[in-house]
Amino acid sequence: MNVRSFVVRLGGAALLATLVTLAGCNANVRSGGETTVNVPQQYDMTIGAYKDSQFLLDGAVLSGPDLEAHFRYLQDQKQLPKTVLLEDSDSDKVSNADLEEFASLQLSFKFTGYVMHKGKLTLMSAVESAKDKKK
Repeated sequence: MNVRSFVVRLGGAALLATLVTLAGCNANVRSGGETTVNVPQQYDMTIGAYKDSQFLLDGAVLSGPDLEAHFRYLQDQKQLPKTVLLEDSDSDKVSNADLEEFASLQLSFKFTGYVMHKGKLTLMSAVESAKDKKK
């Protein structure tokens, strides 16, 4: 047996082993599996969506600028929350405007944001746009 035939046989064996391994993979592995997020048992702050792009915080109705002012106060007191949940309230559902304001707060104050909308919990990953970075 010469070197060429040995390499061809070794390559064929490797290809066969790879095919057998891939054929035995579970469907979850092939489709990327499930994404797991570490969800906290409780949140440092819970904010509810309210009518007209307002928010509910501890029973008080706050506008977007008022909520930002509250976060600035917490920042001055060195008591910023690490995890914040934005959820639907009895009065209203989370809207796109609410999500935009929440994302802006998340970028400004560097907390981990979660959104509970229609019973589904989502980790919010706000990213600064390219045009905002240029300013």
